[in-house]
Amino acid sequence: MLNLSQLENGILATKKDLEHLEKKENSKILVISDSHGAAEILLEIVKNFGSQVNAIIFAGDGIFDLFYVIEKAKNHISVEKWLPPVIAFAKGNNDPASFLTDSEKKIIVPQKVTLKAGNRTILVSHGHSEGVYYDFSTLEATAKVYGANAVVFGHTHVPTEFPGTTYIMNPGSISSPRHRSFPSFAILEIAKKYINSIFYRIEYNQQLKFIPYHPESFYGF
Repeated sequence: MLNLSQLENGILATKKDLEHLEKKENSKILVISDSHGAAEILLEIVKNFGSQVNAIIFAGDGIFDLFYVIEKAKNHISVEKWLPPVIAFAKGNNDPASFLTDSEKKIIVPQKVTLKAGNRTILVSHGHSEGVYYDFSTLEATAKVYGANAVVFGHTHVPTEFPGTTYIMNPGSISSPRHRSFPSFAILEIAKKYINSIFYRIEYNQQLKFIPYHPESFYGF
């Protein structure tokens, strides 16, 4: 059965699975943010991509949507198979600091969390406390404090990728895109010599479609 126990750093995983992810030279992480009640869409994303990745990162604002999927996995073997063994998440400005699951387990929703994958330390922060609407300087400074060389954030609802000394990315929002962007999420690819994101836009027709695309940057900095 799915392990709902949290480690000290707030991540849902076993220590063994976390150590395995840290040692992997090549890994893929499904990155989602700002679902804002779109639990069924989140479930479909996990259904299509969860078994292909080594971890999930959720960057806030929709923590109950994430646990809707996790609780479903506890009761349905097919759903459980979709979930990777490591799930990391951070508190959005609309998320609670803690809550009880359906099985009365207390879940802490940390303001920030770090996840190690291969040669990268990834800081996960929703971004509202770092002023990400204005620039990324505070986000980069916070990453240094946490010893991270990559950052995943949310809050703006705009898919973003800034390669650099500190790799910065935002998967966008799966339900409420802004600034002419599409509903979106991403897969973070981490290898020994590079890190990059593959973004997917979500199309709502008679059925959901997930289409790879290259988002534009709508920031002037």
